[in-house]
Amino acid sequence: MTRALFALKLRLLRNGPHNERGFSLVTGMALAALVVVGAAVANRGLLHEGWIAVALTGWGGMWLFGPLTQPRHDPSVILRDWLRGYPLRPWRAARALSWTELLGVGPLVTLTCLSSLVVLAAPGGLTAATIGAVAMVAQLYLLVWAGKTVAVIAAWLLQTRAGMRLAATQTAVMIALSFAGWVPIAAWLLPRLGQSDTTLVLPTFGQLPAPIIDVLALLPTGWGYRAAIGARDNAGTEAVVVPLMALLALGALLHMGWTTLTARALRRPPRLVTPRRPHAPGRGLSLPFTTPQVSAVVSRELATWSRDPARGVELRSAWLTPLLMALIIGVTDWSWALPLVGSAAAVFGAMVAVNTYALDGTALWQLLTTPGALQADVRGRMAAWFLLFGVPSIVLAAVLWAVTRSPLGVVAISGAIAAAAVACAVAPLIALLMPAVGTDARDRRYPGQRAGDPTGGQMTIFPVVLLGAILPGIIGTITGGHLWTPVLAAILLAAVSLSLTPTLTARLLQRRGASLLDVMVSSDAALLHRNRRHRWGYPGGWG
Repeated sequence: MTRALFALKLRLLRNGPHNERGFSLVTGMALAALVVVGAAVANRGLLHEGWIAVALTGWGGMWLFGPLTQPRHDPSVILRDWLRGYPLRPWRAARALSWTELLGVGPLVTLTCLSSLVVLAAPGGLTAATIGAVAMVAQLYLLVWAGKTVAVIAAWLLQTRAGMRLAATQTAVMIALSFAGWVPIAAWLLPRLGQSDTTLVLPTFGQLPAPIIDVLALLPTGWGYRAAIGARDNAGTEAVVVPLMALLALGALLHMGWTTLTARALRRPPRLVTPRRPHAPGRGLSLPFTTPQVSAVVSRELATWSRDPARGVELRSAWLTPLLMALIIGVTDWSWALPLVGSAAAVFGAMVAVNTYALDGTALWQLLTTPGALQADVRGRMAAWFLLFGVPSIVLAAVLWAVTRSPLGVVAISGAIAAAAVACAVAPLIALLMPAVGTDARDRRYPGQRAGDPTGGQMTIFPVVLLGAILPGIIGTITGGHLWTPVLAAILLAAVSLSLTPTLTARLLQRRGASLLDVMVSSDAALLHRNRRHRWGYPGGWG
């Protein structure tokens, strides 16, 4: 059975999509080559070898915390749900499936990075190099199963209500570190940039303190490094054997744990959770300057954002991420940049709202069969987004300006206004142009279920909203006019976006709605692309 699953995975890797996998392979190999080159340079005495321990610790940390950055994404090529209906013993299926997890881009890139252990041990002779190779394989064995076990536990937690909050928190932490983690380093290099002083403080990569290296070597991610250095320096049998045995023992324990959890998952159907509150009709929301139809859509959207597990996780992460970014920036000398977090909040809000039509699923039929509902639906989604994300982002920029008295306050508020308007107008449009279809809303009970991968739409709307955020500041700099010129530019950009885009989105929804509903029913996103080709000269059309 193991051989059959290996053959199946090879076919899936060869015939499946290669864009994301190819990018990961190229990027990972480049980073791994830097670590190997660093080890070779360290052998010549040009770089302290302690930095290799730092690099290996960071690499191991990516295996441990990487699954937490996308807790709703299952990285496995062969899904365990495929094996649930076969007449196989769960333990046997899980054990055979476990060995296929060693085949992939991640283990290959990590193996290349860990070859730096062989390079470090090579000056000690052939025996030391052989021990370095054993340490490389043992360290890979531990890291792979540590990452897989964390992924399985995270997937199990997502089936609970506490897991939803945990998923939102860990996603926000990872995104905040990704977008603001460079600020402490930049503030260290340019500590007086807020006073227009561009004096650069150059860092020095000298010898790391011995206690830091000792701590890194005592961590499980440093046991292979400890064995390789011990073999090179002839530190004795104990200094080499103990780390290697610990790697193999802990790796085997994690391997057995992953197999047990997977067999348990195969033994029973997926766990469902009940809704947090009954779906009873509530009191309608009345908004000024809107029709009752638009107010009804806003009420529906606000309720959906709080009840749908997939949207709920995105909502919490979008609110929490800017606050964590503000915390990271606030402890540095770049507190003058804090008001810019308001624009970042609008950007994150746009990214989490880029797939709302696909998340609603086959409920789209109600919208298509109600006369005159399309225009109200588009404007209602825009108004709901503005209440959930637009207003908080503008308020956040204003509050941070009042607290920090930053010279960028006017630019930050104008950027938040423009970014909120552009995101409010463009998010429903991208949701129609690039829907990521997954588990239908009526069958979705917890965020661990596949609700579509909106990465393409997020990567599309990110530069659009970011451009809208920086455009008022650019206009104010070019014109060299009054201090409030960026605000006027932001208001003009908001007026144009909010007046033109809703009509375009409603017309697009009217033309493509039937075909989009077909995609929801069939859960086949490729059908949308085939219909798009038919629209340009082939039989058929959008329906």
